[in-house]
Amino acid sequence: MPEPNRSVPADSPARLRQLAEDWRDTTAQERSAFQTWLIRFCEALGAEPPDPPTDDYQFELPVHVVDREGRESTNFIDCWKAGHFAMEAKASGSDARNDTLLRRAFGQVRNYVAHVPGDAPPYLMVVDVPRTLIVWDRWSGQYGDFAAGRRIALASLHERPDDIALLYDIFEQPWVRDPRGRAQAVTKEIAAGLGELAARLEDRGLDNERVARFLMRCVFSCFAEDVGLLPDKLFRQTLEQAKAAGNATVLELALTSLWKTMDTGGMFGAQLLHRFNGHFFKTVEALPLEAGDVDLLIDAAKYDWSKVEPSIFGTLLVRALDPEERHRLGAEYTPRAYIERLVEPTVVEPIRERWTAVQGAMLQLEQSGKKKDITAAVKQLRDFHEWMRGLSFLDPACGSGNFLYVTMIAVKRIEQEVLKEIERLSGGQGGLVLDEVHPRQFHGIEVKPWAREIAELTLWIGYHQFWRDTHGGRTPPDPILEDTGTIECRDAVLAWDEIVRRPEGDRPDPTPRVRHPVTGELVPDPEARLPYYEYVGARQAEWPKADFIVGNPPYIGGKKIRQTLGDGYTDALQSVYSALPDAADFVMYWWSRAAHLVAGGEVVRAGLITTNSLRQKHNRPVVRRALAEDANIIWAIADHEWSGETDDAAVRVSMTVMGRPRAHAIIGVQQNDGAFAEHRVARINPDLTGGVDLADMLESPLRANDGLCFFGFLINGPGFLIDRAEFERLIAADVRNASVLKPIIGGQDVTRRPADEYVIDFGEQSLQEARDFPLLYNIVLDRVKPARDANRDRGIRENWWRFHRIRQDLRQAMAGLGRVAVTVETMKHRFFTFLTTTTAPDHSLVCIAVDDGSVLGVLSSVIHVTWALAAGGRLGFGNDPRYNRTVCFDPFPFPLPHAPLRARIAALAERLDAHRKAAIARDERVTMTGMYNVVEKLRSGEPLTPKERAIHEIAACGVLRDLHDELDALVAEAYGWPWPMEKEEILERLVALHDERVAEEKRGVVRWLRPDYQIPRFGADLPAATLDLGAAAEAKAAPIAERRPWPKSAVEQLAALGALVAQRRVTVEEAAASFDGAKRELVARHLETLAMMGEVTVDAGGRYEAARKVA
Repeated sequence: MPEPNRSVPADSPARLRQLAEDWRDTTAQERSAFQTWLIRFCEALGAEPPDPPTDDYQFELPVHVVDREGRESTNFIDCWKAGHFAMEAKASGSDARNDTLLRRAFGQVRNYVAHVPGDAPPYLMVVDVPRTLIVWDRWSGQYGDFAAGRRIALASLHERPDDIALLYDIFEQPWVRDPRGRAQAVTKEIAAGLGELAARLEDRGLDNERVARFLMRCVFSCFAEDVGLLPDKLFRQTLEQAKAAGNATVLELALTSLWKTMDTGGMFGAQLLHRFNGHFFKTVEALPLEAGDVDLLIDAAKYDWSKVEPSIFGTLLVRALDPEERHRLGAEYTPRAYIERLVEPTVVEPIRERWTAVQGAMLQLEQSGKKKDITAAVKQLRDFHEWMRGLSFLDPACGSGNFLYVTMIAVKRIEQEVLKEIERLSGGQGGLVLDEVHPRQFHGIEVKPWAREIAELTLWIGYHQFWRDTHGGRTPPDPILEDTGTIECRDAVLAWDEIVRRPEGDRPDPTPRVRHPVTGELVPDPEARLPYYEYVGARQAEWPKADFIVGNPPYIGGKKIRQTLGDGYTDALQSVYSALPDAADFVMYWWSRAAHLVAGGEVVRAGLITTNSLRQKHNRPVVRRALAEDANIIWAIADHEWSGETDDAAVRVSMTVMGRPRAHAIIGVQQNDGAFAEHRVARINPDLTGGVDLADMLESPLRANDGLCFFGFLINGPGFLIDRAEFERLIAADVRNASVLKPIIGGQDVTRRPADEYVIDFGEQSLQEARDFPLLYNIVLDRVKPARDANRDRGIRENWWRFHRIRQDLRQAMAGLGRVAVTVETMKHRFFTFLTTTTAPDHSLVCIAVDDGSVLGVLSSVIHVTWALAAGGRLGFGNDPRYNRTVCFDPFPFPLPHAPLRARIAALAERLDAHRKAAIARDERVTMTGMYNVVEKLRSGEPLTPKERAIHEIAACGVLRDLHDELDALVAEAYGWPWPMEKEEILERLVALHDERVAEEKRGVVRWLRPDYQIPRFGADLPAATLDLGAAAEAKAAPIAERRPWPKSAVEQLAALGALVAQRRVTVEEAAASFDGAKRELVARHLETLAMMGEVTVDAGGRYEAARKVA
């Protein structure tokens, strides 16, 4: 835990003044003695110096850099304090300002930090000893470019307590400067009180939205008085005076008067108020408050609201609403760090790429020293700023505006760098820029009126916060708020002319509402109906034109859209978006639309957060179609943790950025410890992987595996289940019932000792046949039929005595077998085991209808498990792998071992299965998950916990590990492959074998897995088997890289070279040869400029490549 905050020693200013005097007249040689100076500087500041050095705090930290070709070199960071800063020192030897030297130092240290393992420090510093020190922070997720730094003149540092405090905190306690921590603390404390107030008001019968809007005005008033938009403490004093009067009506009148005056501007008592305007104060209703309500508001107003980040307003409002409403459209609060992680590649990166080129051209003009070139450089900066002001941004599901706010602040940070450079080059003359990046550039679509209002408010609060921080505390001109009209309140994916009630489309309401007369359980009301509404004139909703799209659309699974949004809406949606599969998740309607706009060149980049089911089979056709249209996924995180507002909001998400094709893509990975890393890949596949593309192949199942793999029985009704006591009673009453009663086996039953539970399984029996078992029939009649009567599916309604899915194909495949192989569909560790066919496997199990031990052995091998993990996707907040039979089993190419090897694999698989089952039977503490957790640690060398040591001893997990190792080697031998192999090689070999089998099957050669069962059922339409006698395809010559035209302007030339070195390492000659008309001298100058800025690196051989960025 960090120590309590400490203050700068009182004598630090005097010590810093003495240090400046001591070093004022030093020679260049002495000035280069950075280490001596820094130790003295720390002593003067009252901070600990790096003397003696430690691993975490030292001079000359070695940084090992490995280039794309695997060559390693070592560089050094001049001073490093882990978790605090990295510092680079230069000595200009001149009193003149030398930004070229400091720019080079900044680019250098930023590049070095990117290669240091672990999290990058919150601060970077460069120092020109003993004159200038510049500081950059990355609390926003980025250090920014050179102009973003805070420049500190060391000679006069003793006169500036704010700079002294900043440097002291950087050296001693950087966490106190983290604005995220301060905002989070204020958020938690305020939210509780306002949530309590909202509940009190709602309990008195006040409408939810009236309460929400009232709280929004209160919250903004608290904020406004703490940031100088209202006279100091005006809102709080109004509350306190009304409380002292003891009259609730006085407070209502006072708040109404205050808010009316804020809307129009003018006098409120003796105070002159700014004109706020905007939507927010068009209605100024003050709710009737009791004394306890007023106390809660006063308590809230006492906090320092200037420390609150604007995105908190959405959170506070959401917490003030009913939980059921809060979750209806997936409107949970998104952690700011996650938003920034997506905004960076979507918005910041492309703008910074252009800004880098502009800076390079500006620096070249500046270096000439000629007045006309300086004027031209300023013009380039102004042109770039005007370009920024012309950009537009869209969040098509903006909620309370968090994404728009974070995006706006990220863009304005870049804008500040531009404005600083304009001011610097213009010498303070003519550098004023009247118009800046403005909320009117940020568009949103939101379906809830109150959320639309708070989204607009969030933008304006963020805008004014940033204004205050960057304009010396000056108040912006009136109106404080404007009605920009850029946040629209409407549906983002569907538009219509009118909604018409259609009673003929009504259906029974399946919601349990009444008590059953026999069981006493809640069942659907047979009289209740769900109304059907037709969306007349339904069509795709229009989106505002935008250069960038970023957001977090609502999470509703494809199977839940209808029950969440209604039959009429769902029918209209699926009709209008007929190209999307009906099973697609709701978020995919946003994703598909954004991808189409990117592919058409209307949007530069689009970045969206979705659930991680984006990469699963039911959504993958949408992604595949987008890729075919050239909406490339250029950056992705396939799986990322998500922290919602409550535990039930916990999901796993994917983040994707779509853009125009480029030389490489980036895949981000959130590691187990929460750290984030990125790596380059040639392209990103539809399943959000790099490397081997399984997606297309997974659409080509092998006939050899036909008819063998199925989900277990989907029962869909607890009324079918009975416990042990009821089972024994029913058997004692009629022994014939034993033919219908079976042990029910679910996922937990194969991972541990099975529960003693049974199921009434009438299978494919008719209603009359089911009546032949009157006791069982009566149970199902009472416990199952009431809910089935309200089911939308006619077949399920009319066949109420049967399971929801009786799996005729599974029953046929199991007939005649004593056992089948099963695996749990979603589980942490992928394993397979045999299950007897006298049981009833439920839908949480995937069943493979084979009793051959050698097949179990192949399924249990790391070769198949690697395939299944790559193909199957993951589910749930636990991010557990999912075994999707259509992609994990159907396309999988099994080996063709000779009989002796097949027997050895079978025998080993039987031993493996028996070993695990015996361990579970031996001790109830042993589970499959527990055993494989231990095996995983035995392989990694991680120490076992006491509980794991006990499982290790009881279950002999070392033997289990060895059995798997032996099995893996035998299965590899069956394939004829060397062993061991890396994951990527396993997948490459399996893909090649799959394609070979597909070609064979087209010629009529099928390697049936269970031929006696499969051939009669699935082999009748095969062509006559033929041999492949085709000649090898002609080898095609590798295409010659196209030479591109050399751009005309310096800005575009720099941008083109930046894109080239991002693709590959090049020498000056190779770079010049890549463009028609490029002169070597100019290319060399451009590359050197980019190197000086830290955008590219150059090795001893003169080859340039893009610098690695801090993740």
